[in-house]
Amino acid sequence: MDRIRPASVAGSFYPSEAEELRRLIDDCLESSPLGPQGARSPLPSLIGGLVPHAGYIYSGPCAAHFYALLQHSIQRVILLGVNHQASGHRAALSPAASWQTPLGTVAIDQELNDLLEDAVPFLKQDDVAHAREHSIEVQLPFLQRVLGEFSLIPVSLAHISMEECVELGAAIAAILREDRKSGTQTVMIASSDLSHYLSPKETVELDGIALEQVLELNPRALIAAVERENITMCGSIPTAVLLFAANALGLNQACLLKHCHSGDVVPMRKVVGYASVALEF
Repeated sequence: MDRIRPASVAGSFYPSEAEELRRLIDDCLESSPLGPQGARSPLPSLIGGLVPHAGYIYSGPCAAHFYALLQHSIQRVILLGVNHQASGHRAALSPAASWQTPLGTVAIDQELNDLLEDAVPFLKQDDVAHAREHSIEVQLPFLQRVLGEFSLIPVSLAHISMEECVELGAAIAAILREDRKSGTQTVMIASSDLSHYLSPKETVELDGIALEQVLELNPRALIAAVERENITMCGSIPTAVLLFAANALGLNQACLLKHCHSGDVVPMRKVVGYASVALEF
């Protein structure tokens, strides 16, 4: 029997009841400048982006700024997530046949899974790395609502070296390059929150330093800034891989869609920063 990776954070990060979840996602999409879901204006040049992964009440509207730009015709998604607990293998593909959310199941692209595993020696298929991790899972209901059916390649990343980020980014870029030639529409997404548990003022300042490097498409400078300034950006490694892939593809445009923090929703002294960024040809 094919293995299904069950939803791990339904009922905490997002609603566990399907209709409530649909309504919440639609509310988030309607809050974006692009208007309601039915009036969205997809961006044909979009090839990737950065999105947050907190509870929907806090980061959902920010993430919706990116998801509202996705074309309905996108066929598969390469999703780079954080392994917050460093459980299992440090750079893990999913061996499951599909992932489940309250909105149904999403099929894993096993052919592409195998291709990436063969191309990148430090990638391994590992259930443990994905079992209780939320950074990839919370993106799926948005993708299901916007795209309908698509196939998924989830990659859970703990610590990998700069050289390994370059290698993985190049492998992803090679896939997207071939997909563009064949007419297959694929998008790559990095899942990351920004500064954690700082004052709103500190959050805006430090997030701005990190986002400057993201918008410059400069992964080496991003990692250096995160380390130098002690920026608690949990997805700096997935974001660096995304940017290395963008560099390999020759992308030259990054657009900040939205930057905010949890205190914008509920006033609080210590907040978490969020951003959505679109990468275009």
